[in-house]
Amino acid sequence: MTTTHISVKKVTATGFRDSLKDYLEAAEANRVVLVENRRQKPKYLVDKAFLDSLMKEHESVIATLEILANPKLTERLLKLSETLDESVAAGKLLTTADVFGE
Repeated sequence: MTTTHISVKKVTATGFRDSLKDYLEAAEANRVVLVENRRQKPKYLVDKAFLDSLMKEHESVIATLEILANPKLTERLLKLSETLDESVAAGKLLTTADVFGE
């Protein structure tokens, strides 16, 4: 897992409204725009692909934690992993192309 630095650019709601196009362009990759308004809670404007990648990583972390929370499953996976290198070296495992075709 890699660490992602998130850059935050703050703007008032008025400034955001006046320069919408500029702020939509500024919310790219790991750069987010924080829109602050006196009457409402602050909101983040984020790039869809960036948020999608964060959500995918979040789901992966949750799945890993669920596995690790199950001691029997974790022990079984660790035992299987001990033989994995041997199986790969002996050519006992199939590739994705072997299983699903190309």
